[in-house]
This record gives sequence, structure tokens and C-alpha cells, in this order.
Amino acid sequence: MTGNDTIQLKSKAPVSRWFRTVLLAVTALMLAACDLEVSTTSGGKVTSNPAMINCRASSGTCVVRNYERMNLNVSTAQLIATPDAGYRLSHWSGCDRTERLHCYKNLSGNISIRAHFERIPLASGGSPSEKLRFVAVGDFGSGNSKQELVGNAMGSVCNQLGGCDFAIGLGDNIYGEAPQTPYSDAFVAKFEHPFRNAQFPFYMTLGNHDNDLLFDGFGNFNRAGEVQVEYSHRTDRVTDRWRLPSRYYEHSHPQGAGSPTATFVALDSNPFMTILESDLSYWVWYEWAQGAWVRDVLARSNAIWKIAYAHHPYLSNGSHGNAGNYDGVVPISVDPFTNRFSGNTYRQWLENNICGKVDVYVSGHDHDLQLLHSIPECSNTIIMVSGAGSKTRSLKAGETRNPFWYQRGDVLGFAIGEIEGDKLTLKFYTVSEENGLTTLAYQRTFPRRQRD
Repeated sequence: MTGNDTIQLKSKAPVSRWFRTVLLAVTALMLAACDLEVSTTSGGKVTSNPAMINCRASSGTCVVRNYERMNLNVSTAQLIATPDAGYRLSHWSGCDRTERLHCYKNLSGNISIRAHFERIPLASGGSPSEKLRFVAVGDFGSGNSKQELVGNAMGSVCNQLGGCDFAIGLGDNIYGEAPQTPYSDAFVAKFEHPFRNAQFPFYMTLGNHDNDLLFDGFGNFNRAGEVQVEYSHRTDRVTDRWRLPSRYYEHSHPQGAGSPTATFVALDSNPFMTILESDLSYWVWYEWAQGAWVRDVLARSNAIWKIAYAHHPYLSNGSHGNAGNYDGVVPISVDPFTNRFSGNTYRQWLENNICGKVDVYVSGHDHDLQLLHSIPECSNTIIMVSGAGSKTRSLKAGETRNPFWYQRGDVLGFAIGEIEGDKLTLKFYTVSEENGLTTLAYQRTFPRRQRD
């Protein structure tokens, strides 16, 4: 045997022991149980997708043991925080990524996550003698029997409640055609007649179906919306209930009051989604001008309540979805077209100009009824959708997209807001397509919150 052979034989045992040690360590790691531990402060609960967790502070720390053996077929856990009444999500600890009320965590190794809730700071100063009642309804301009049922229901409910001061119209005022003149029969057929029993002013805003020329609903000819503004200025209308003095505007109530109960800002959301608009005046400078305008209006207003509304939603569990991901479109950071079409441009604009500066943001676009939880990106602003004025559509997401107080799809309906001093009660009414039977489906009262 050579000297080299002797060295090899003598070194074989240590190498073998080293290999066995490494193999045992790797095997131990592979066999070790991986746990997912979730805890919360008081003020809310945490659930998960896939459904492994349902945790409250009162139930102690929630642990899913050996999650790697559960055949979940996912690599990332989605945790959803749902605040209790009077609380908001402050922040998460231990997440890889957070968005809205969600925490995302890669399923690898032992995991510890905590949801931190806190009380919503409240505002004061309103007197119970300051009262206001308004209707919120959108997506109604079909001119069909369903719209008439909703119009009759709004009029009847308002009469039972002692009267409504006005309605806010949330866009898609006229379906199926773009009026070419303010004297078009469409204004009578799709507003004045079907809503003839709702005898109060409608402060309108414009939707995608109101801004078309050739393709109904595409929303890429904003000049068409100007005709609806012109109709508002006609002095020989059937009634004076249609109020749309400009594409975006404000109205305060009581009108002429030195310190109004509420200021409403009617926003023009459609140009933010424009991708083939030939009129460049509705592009970037328009967004900047509207932002400067609304910041000034909200800063100057000394109203107790401040409410913003537009056609397109900020959050929605309906088919169109959340701003920034409308209709499943994923925005590409350097691509202006996907950012606009997905609503990401509008999302950023709302977060810069509206979120935290108003008490409520109201929209339509999705043909359903929703009252959603506030999210950290939008401060204490309450989010709601009321787009069931003549068309219905199924909801497309549950709490795994946006936790909600109330939501209902596949039904006609509208909402009513009642302000009394520092309290706002939101009521959601459903209307039967068969006989017009109107039902108070849900209501919730919110104390006024501090604004940013």
C-alpha cells in the first residue's frame, strides 16, 4: 500500500462521520414542525386565507402547528384584519408585505405575526339640531321599469322619514346612448320620468357611460359628458331637479349657512381612467387642477361633515374591484395606460386628496350595495358603494378582498344618509324587482371621526 493510500484510508472515517452528522441535521430540519402563530390586540379579529386562523385577543394567541403538512397548495398566507366598531387597524408586525387590511407572509419556517388595533379618535362640535337627510344612488339611467321601481321606493321612503333634502347621483346617468344635445329626449326618458316620484334635487356626477360617443361604457370621449352639464343649465327643463353645474363642484347644506352642516364635493373620476381620449385637456393637467380645487374647497369649508362622491370606487367587493386593480388589470409602474385603466392613477389621487380629509367617500360603478371598513391607506374615511339604481350584479369577493359591515349583490336598491349633529346613520334599502317591495336591509350609526 502506498503512502497516499494509507492517508485515504485513515481519513475515511472522519469524512463519514461528518456526512452522517450533516445528513442527520438536514433530516431533523425537514422533520421539524413549522408553526404559524398569530396574536392581536383588543379591538378586532384576524382571519386567514386559506382558512386556518380566526383569532381575537380574548381567545389568546392562535397557533397553527405543522402547517407545512396541511397540503395547503399555497406558498403565501393572507391574513385579514377586521376591526370592531370604533376601532381601526394601526399596523401589523411580522409581515412580508401589507396592503389595506391584509398581511402577506411566505410560508417558510416558524412564523409570528401580530395585528395592532387602536381606537378611532372622535371629533365633536356638532349639535343635534343640525340635521340633514340625503339619498345616495348610482347606475340608474336605464329608463326601464326597474329604475322606476327604485325611483318610487326612494320617494316613498323619504316621505315616510319626513322628507329627504336631496340625492347624490353617482354616475351612469344615461345608459345606451350619449345625448348629443341638452334637448335630447333621453333626459326625460331616463331621468325625469322614472324618477318623477322622487321630488327632491339630484346633485349628479358623471360615469363612464356618460362619457362615450361610439362605444357605450368605454368612457373615452369625455366631451360627451359636457352635454349633461349643459342640460343642468337649461331654464326650460321639465323640472329643476337635475343639478350638474360643472363636471366637478361642491354644494353645502343648509345652503347659504355661515357654518353648514355638511359640504359635499362631487368629483369627476372618469378622466382618470381615460386611455384613448383624443382631447388632451382631460389628461394630466385635469387631474392636477381637480386636485388643487378639492384641496382648497375642503380646507376652506367649516362644515361639520365633509363628504366626497364620484362614480368609480376606491374599494369594492363587486366585479370591478378596488382602484388600482379594476377588472383584474395589474398596473405596470412605467406604463401610463395600465395605471389609468386599472384605476391606479385614481387610487393615488384619492389617497393624496380625499382620504382622511373627508368623513365618507361614496361611489357607484359596481351594481350593488356595500359598506366597507376604513383602511390605513385612507385614514378614518368611511367607504361605501351604492350602484343598484336600475341594474343588478353579483358580488365577486368576500372578506378576503375587503372586510365589510354590509354588502348585497343581485338586488336593486339605494342608500340614505341621516346626519344629526356628530352622528351619521347610513341605511341601505333593497327593492324587489317583482313588486317594488322596499326593505330596510341594514343600518349603522357612526360617530364623527377626527379628520387628518
